[in-house]
Parts: sequence; structure tokens; C-alpha cells
Amino acid sequence: MRISSPLDRTLTVATNVALLAAGILYIRYCRDGVVEYSHYIRGYSADVVRQIGLYVTGSLLVFFGRVNRWTLPIILGIAIAARMVGIFAPAFLSTDVYRYVWDGKVQAAGINPYLYIPADDHLRFLRDGQIYPQINRKEYAHTIYPPGAQLLFLGVTRIAETEACMKAAMVGFEVIAWWAILQILPLWGRRKEEILLLAWSPLAMWEIASSGHLDAVVVALLSLAALALVREKFTGAACWIAVAATMKIYPGVLLLAMGRRLTVRMIALSAGIVAAGYAIYASAGVGVLGFLAGYSREEGLDTGDRYFPLAWAHRYLHVPSWPALYVTASALIIAGIVGFGLVRLREPKQILGLALAIALLTTFLFSPRYPWYFLWILPLAVITRYLPALVLTLETTYWFASEFAAPGPAMFRMNEYMYSIFLAAVAIDLLFRLFFRANPGFSADYITPPIGEAYD
Repeated sequence: MRISSPLDRTLTVATNVALLAAGILYIRYCRDGVVEYSHYIRGYSADVVRQIGLYVTGSLLVFFGRVNRWTLPIILGIAIAARMVGIFAPAFLSTDVYRYVWDGKVQAAGINPYLYIPADDHLRFLRDGQIYPQINRKEYAHTIYPPGAQLLFLGVTRIAETEACMKAAMVGFEVIAWWAILQILPLWGRRKEEILLLAWSPLAMWEIASSGHLDAVVVALLSLAALALVREKFTGAACWIAVAATMKIYPGVLLLAMGRRLTVRMIALSAGIVAAGYAIYASAGVGVLGFLAGYSREEGLDTGDRYFPLAWAHRYLHVPSWPALYVTASALIIAGIVGFGLVRLREPKQILGLALAIALLTTFLFSPRYPWYFLWILPLAVITRYLPALVLTLETTYWFASEFAAPGPAMFRMNEYMYSIFLAAVAIDLLFRLFFRANPGFSADYITPPIGEAYD
């Protein structure tokens, strides 16, 4: 039975007021976080926990509350206001954004960014007091970022050679992701207000608005790829994924999620996009790969220290720590899932589900040491409404704000906690799915009322 109109309006106002109150507190904790960074554990991490609580509260209001035409503007307005805090505050969780600006400055001077380390005397004339002192690894590391990222850095720095401009550009790409997902949600009979799951994500807030990480572009491009998939423009989706791979290499694996829709033409176009990017900077020769080899050594990719599943098996099961064998086995596991997709999957929802599975499995098997590497999970998790993946992104935000976020024994323990909770969430979700399958009278769609009844 439909709720009477006066009560319906009252409940809608209550939802909007509650969202507004939660949003104001969310912004406050953003502000607290950027000024409390010197008290990293006792200040910043506590603010992150409170933000996670407000994120969950907002999500419940969106799923179960009554909404109207004002609800979405409130959600997006709060999200933009929170990001303004991060954009105009000094970067403190990471200094990568300064390398972005530096690479843009180098290119603007007509120099291939892959040729020299920042401390090289050839680039002495570009040094300043704002960007150069903050660059990490400037004494020994060439840039690691792929050609697509370099073109982006050049373009953004033509507006302003500042960290705030670079962070604002990354938030701009995040807004593109919001737009793409807002197109998808109603096509699948879901409320547009579910964009809160991305717009209020603490992980996105801190790693994009505050730190300005390039992964924001990957989030945008994967969202555009998902929109192309939903519209059954499969070649377009493959091209968006290829462009994402020119920003950061790892999203390229999602091209394999195209399943039975993958064609030779798609592969050729994708390879052409990547090759064209590298051709622009070919004057650096093999140096176009930048700090990739050095990064692999630094992050323990060659010794196996990076891989949590391998470290866990070595500690508890006494499995030999052979990284080459582990990487091979991991590739075969991913290939098995991809093979299943190539045989069985062809519908957009199936492809997006497979893409999320590949992203989650790749992340778990290769165990990033930095929270921004979990960002590519977010748009796929929101689009598919896969709650365990959202739980993982929330966990990531907290754990990397805690005393466990230090490579070594502390991070090993953190990964034990983080992935155990995630796997428990996966198991619970699976049990619910089995229940709904065994009891057709129940439906997971009870979470969201019909669109026609959700608005005044």
C-alpha cells in the first residue's frame, strides 16, 4: 500500500534534513583531517572512522528513505564542498601530485619527461621553492607515469603549475565519473541518489581531492567504459579501457572482461591507442618505461615481499617464497576467470560483474601498499552494487590511516585483518544470494522502492 501524500512529504523532508546534517558533519571531519595530520593516528584516523560512519548513514538513508528532486543536489553539493577542503589544503598523505606538476613543467619546457631525473642539472632552471622540494625520489628516479598521464600533466599545468590546480583537475575527472554513473543507475531501475556511494566515499575524498592521485582519471575512464557497455557500444568501452591503461598500466587487464564480446578489432584498436601514446615519447628509447623496474624492486615485486597471499602461505603453511612461480600462478587464476567469461558471458551486466571480479582478484593477489590503488574498484562496485567491494574500500581508508600502514610486520597484520573482513563480507553476500535464489518470493530489490513511488 502506498504511503499517504502528507506522510510521504514528511518522510522525504526527514531524509533530506538527515542527509544535510550528516553531510555538514562529513565536511567538518574533512576539515579536521587536514589540520590534524600532525596527529596522524589519534586525529586523522579518528576523523576517517567518523566519516565512514556518516557514509554508512547516508547510504542507508538513500536505500531506505523517501527522496525527492532536492535529495540528489544535496548529496552532490556536500560532495563538492568536502572536496574543496582537500583541494585547497596542502597534500600530506602523499607527495605524488608534485611529481605530476613537475612532469608538466618539464614538458612545457620542450623536454621529454622520461630523459632526466628531477635533480639532474639539465633541469636546474625549472627548480622552484614550491614544487621541486616536495618531489619524492627526485635524486634517483625517472618518472614512472605512462604517456597518457604525461599528456594530462602537460595540459593541466598549462592552466596553472600548482598542486591545487592539479588536484582540482582530478576532482573534475571524478565529476565525470559521477555523470557517467548517473546515466547508468536509472537505466537499471535504481535511484540516482545511489551516486552517494561514490561521491561520499572517504577513500575518494582523501586520495583524489586531498592527495590528487591520478587514479581519479582511471575512475572516470572506467565509468565511461561502463556507460558504453550499458549502451552496448562494446568497441567504445574497449577504447576507454585502453586510454585508462595509458594513464596507469593496471586497468588494461579489464579489457579481458569483455568476454565473448572481445574481438580482434577491439584488441587492435586498444593496442594502437597504447602504442600511439608511447610513440609520442619515443625519443627517450627504453627510458620511456621510466622508473618501472626500480619501482618493482623498491616495492618488493621481485622478491615477493609485496604479495600478501604468498607471505601468508609462507608464514603459516611454509610454502617456499618463490615470486616468479606465484606471479605465474596468479596469472593463471585470472586467466581461468577470463576464460570463463570468454565462453559464457556477453551481456553488459555480466561483463561489469566479471570486470569487478578481475579488479578485486588482481588487487588481492598483488596486494598494493598504498590506498589509492583500490580506487579502481569503486566505480565498478557502485555500478554493480556489490557491497563486499564497498566494504573493502571503506576498510582500506581506515587501515591505511592507522598505525598498521607501515611496510613490514604491521602491514602484514593489517592485510590479515582487512582481507579477512572482506572475505567474510563475500561469504555473507553469497549466503544472501543463495537464500534469494532458493526463495523467489523474496527479492534483493526490496532495498529500493520502485522509481515511480520514490519521488513526489
